[in-house]
Amino acid sequence: METLTEDPKQAEYAAKFAEYQEAMHAGAWRIGWGFFFVMVGLLPMMWIFVWMVGPRAWEHTLFHAPGLMWLGAALNLALVVFLILRLYKKNLALDATKRRYLAELRAIKGVPAKTEPKSAPVDWDGFQDDAQTF
Repeated sequence: METLTEDPKQAEYAAKFAEYQEAMHAGAWRIGWGFFFVMVGLLPMMWIFVWMVGPRAWEHTLFHAPGLMWLGAALNLALVVFLILRLYKKNLALDATKRRYLAELRAIKGVPAKTEPKSAPVDWDGFQDDAQTF
């Protein structure tokens, strides 16, 4: 049976956990929609480029690649790289938020922070084939 002293701590933990879930849900949806718009956004960019070149001149662009096509390709590539790097930055920010929330949740629960164990030096000679002869 729980004591009354633990109840406020559990309520605080439940409130912080709900806040954490809401933040992660919103962040994941924001990144997901951003990725969707980067990928689907390529289609309108191609349509705009065809419109700029002109629908009747498309066969000339396909076989002769005028300067406008090279400019459009470079512009599209730069824009896509920029948007993907922006999504990566949002992902790093969401990861930092996750780590902060998890540290706060561990502190509320009283669980010590995870520490990486010191790795023992690698014993390269520890595994050797048996020198048995059959």
